Amino acid sequence: MQSPAKTNIFNLANLLSIIRVFLSIPFVFILEEHSLVNNSDTAWKVFFLLFLIVLSDVLDGYVARKMNQISNLGKLLDPIADKICLVIVMVFLIFDQGLPFLLFFLLLSIRDVYIIIIGLYLIHVQNIVFQANKSGKYFMAVTTLMMASFVFRDTFNLSINVCWLLYVISLIFMVISGYEYHYRYIKYFNRISPEDKEV
Repeated sequence: MQSPAKTNIFNLANLLSIIRVFLSIPFVFILEEHSLVNNSDTAWKVFFLLFLIVLSDVLDGYVARKMNQISNLGKLLDPIADKICLVIVMVFLIFDQGLPFLLFFLLLSIRDVYIIIIGLYLIHVQNIVFQANKSGKYFMAVTTLMMASFVFRDTFNLSINVCWLLYVISLIFMVISGYEYHYRYIKYFNRISPEDKEV
């Protein structure tokens, strides 16, 4: 039986991830328009595009599992597409909110660079790709909600306290997911180390 990681990479699940990458292009311009105009019309444009991005994120994982379309490419494309969209909003919020989101961006960059470096090593040396852990998915969900609350705060008169509460919760999930990735990598390397010593 063919391994799921070896299935055809040209499938619906990967197409959904690629669509999410391309959705980031109009997302940049719509966010810029919203920052300049900031009315209900531009807010709904941002909301609609954000909804499509989140929907594609949910669907690509569902399709991959249900249609047995899990592949190494898909495991890489999914988080890359997420990060592209995340960074676009993050840059917007750095200019809008300043230091707190710069700090968030730096912490996220440190976490992701570590995960990417280890992940690339595992792909090229060990020929293995880890899927995103559950806490990482929760982190993305909470962070999306948090960033949306800041983007739409003025338009829909959202409480700033709720926005900052979501910010703190998002930071907590960032730390938890980063630790779980680290623990999973350490556990994997400890498991293979006796074999390496025999070689």
